[in-house]
Amino acid sequence: MIDLNNARMIHIHWVEQMKNALKRGEIPVLQHYQDCDLGQWLYQNGSGGGQRFLTFEEGQQLEELHRQFHLTADEMTRMFSQKNYGNAEIMMREFTRESRDLVFLLSMLEYRLQQLKKAGRTRDLS
Repeated sequence: MIDLNNARMIHIHWVEQMKNALKRGEIPVLQHYQDCDLGQWLYQNGSGGGQRFLTFEEGQQLEELHRQFHLTADEMTRMFSQKNYGNAEIMMREFTRESRDLVFLLSMLEYRLQQLKKAGRTRDLS
């Protein structure tokens, strides 16, 4: 079973790096949502990939929010690069909220998988 805790930590680390870069006045180059570590896992087929979880409601929500999170990050960095700091701060709050929601959805997905495991219904997820 995928280590969803590791997925959460990778995401949190990325968010902190992003915020720290912006505080230093650096504009980070962002990856496409399918190319970041979480996106690569989410769209990976096979036993180690997350694509098999996209049939769950939590997985579908995670996919949509992850895509939106990257759009928000793109908009936020654009505003910082244009020195539109007031709107950039508003986007930073949205970015932070979406980040917390992503971590929550990863936790809910992990909970769902634990429940399936207890019920002996994880054969299809291996």
